[in-house]
Amino acid sequence: MLNLKHEVLLRLRAIELIAFWEGRLITTQLVDWFGITRQQASADINRYITELNEGALIHNPAVKGYVPAAGFQPVLTTGHVNEYLEMLVSQGWQPMAQVLESHPGVATVQLPDRAIRPEVVREVVRACRGGTSLRILYASMSNPAPHERVISPHTLVYTGFRWHARAWCHKRGDFRDFLLSRIDRTPRPCDDPAPKLESDCLWQEKISLTLIPNVLLSDSQKTLVERDFAMPEGRIQLTVRKALAHYTLQRFQAAITEDDATRVRTHPLQLLPTDRRKLEPLLFGGGQG
Repeated sequence: MLNLKHEVLLRLRAIELIAFWEGRLITTQLVDWFGITRQQASADINRYITELNEGALIHNPAVKGYVPAAGFQPVLTTGHVNEYLEMLVSQGWQPMAQVLESHPGVATVQLPDRAIRPEVVREVVRACRGGTSLRILYASMSNPAPHERVISPHTLVYTGFRWHARAWCHKRGDFRDFLLSRIDRTPRPCDDPAPKLESDCLWQEKISLTLIPNVLLSDSQKTLVERDFAMPEGRIQLTVRKALAHYTLQRFQAAITEDDATRVRTHPLQLLPTDRRKLEPLLFGGGQG
């Protein structure tokens, strides 16, 4: 491989990841993320397709950007969706796993690999940006055989454990979460009208929640938990979208119910008991595709 400077390699990796997972690359993305000129962004793209991955990207005037050529294969990345996630989180800077692993004596835990194909991500991202609908084959725990659904996605969500599309379900008539790993084959655009993002009330509305050390811990254990989670006042105040409340609590490993709280090693934090009523309609009313 060419002897590339660190900052150049980061930009070239971003070019590859955006093209591979989103199916469309525009110079504005590189300009905004890296603070470079439009001319430099164009030069980086040209370098990628002439020196690193010849002919891999094709300029498409219809989308005002570059799209992957047929049979496009990454050469700077491995094709795992976690790399795309790390790029989004870092907004173009070096992924944290790469930073840590480059130093002796420091390591990271591998995020679970989900069976998510780039063509699925591309179509979902395209529909989210265009406000359009998709015809998909979807499997769920209640109906594990792939079956046809029509969805209108508005946001791609990573919860820390898995990816899903927040979307209007034309079958059920409400907004639900569709796991990308459960979408079979490539989604197909369709003409079914997509509702406005503003009509997703659980996405638009936010909820305030308070986390405290598990009340079943000893005083010394509570003090330890407060230090672990940087809780100088003995609590964590969260304001989150209602549609993401449950996922947020999962990330904190916070107990929600009294039964959860009995497992103190699993749940060192718990939701403030008076906040449980706020969550009941969100947790037990379904919500997944």
